[in-house]
This record gives sequence, C-alpha cells and structure tokens, in this order.
Amino acid sequence: MRLLEQQGVEQLTTNAVAAAAGVSIGTLYQYFPHKQAILDALADREVAAMSARVMAAMEDPDIATPHQRIAAVVGAVAESYGQRHRAHRLVATHSLRGSGRLAPLLSRLMAFLATEGPAGGVTGPIDSADAFVLTHAFAGVLRAMIGEGADAPRQKEIEESLVRLVISFFGLRALPQPVSQA
Repeated sequence: MRLLEQQGVEQLTTNAVAAAAGVSIGTLYQYFPHKQAILDALADREVAAMSARVMAAMEDPDIATPHQRIAAVVGAVAESYGQRHRAHRLVATHSLRGSGRLAPLLSRLMAFLATEGPAGGVTGPIDSADAFVLTHAFAGVLRAMIGEGADAPRQKEIEESLVRLVISFFGLRALPQPVSQA
C-alpha cells in the first residue's frame, strides 16, 4: 500500500514490492506470481473489510430506526470509498473493474432486503427487483465516488444524498433537516 501511495499502479512492480518487504523476488513469487495477483489480494482485502462494515450496519440490533440504519449503511459504504488515501482509491478502482468482487456483498444485501423485517431491515421485505435496483444503485455510486475524484461533491454531501434516495425509495418520510445557526 505504501508503494501504491507513493508511486501509483503503473510504477508498482514485483521487484519493488519484494525490496520493500525485505524478501527475495523468488519468495514473493511463491505468493504473488505477478503484479496483478498483488493488486487482487489488496482488492479482496478492501472488499472484505467493506462487506463486514456494511453487514454490521445492516444487522446491528442497537440501531433503532430505519433512518439510522440507512445512514449507518451509507456511512459504511462511504467509509470504504470516500475520502481515502491514494492507495486505497487505486485498490478500490481495481476492485470494481469487472471482477465480480462486489457480487457476494450485493447478493447478501439483496437477500437481506428481500427477507428481513423491521428488526433487521429497513421497513420489511421488499421484492427482488427493488432489492436489485437499490443495491446496484449503491454500486454505481461507489464507482462514481472513485471515478470522479476532485470533481465529485464532498463525501458528506454524497452520503446525505444517498440517505435521501433510500428513504424516498422505501417511501419513508424524511427526517426534518436541522436548522443551521447563522
């Protein structure tokens, strides 16, 4: 991750990784036969961490309201792909490239949304088409958060917009916005 942060994907080589890790290139090749394998392992680690955060938010018994659950899930997603260091963004970009890495998480979310009631879900079960649309809308926002870079709105604005989207999707009434003190 340090090498990615400093040099980017293009400059990442197995020789540089071996040198930074203090191992021979032969030893590195026993675990990672090429640069792509290193990137794949990093991407798998990032997706697993995000999946754990998202499912923890979905299943947290201490979250009392649908609005809190929606905000917790959105926050878990944004934490994974929002304002992260360059290396994390590079790994995230790699993880979203047609590999299907998000497929298990998306499947779990769709199943959760389609089967859980108010205690665990947001409002109760929704049909599979709605679960599909909602989870893939999130995946699209993930890709855009990474791809837009400096042109994207601030992470907090994206999170708030996603919360409003999900609340509207479920037909929930939005919570009143706090009045700012001037």
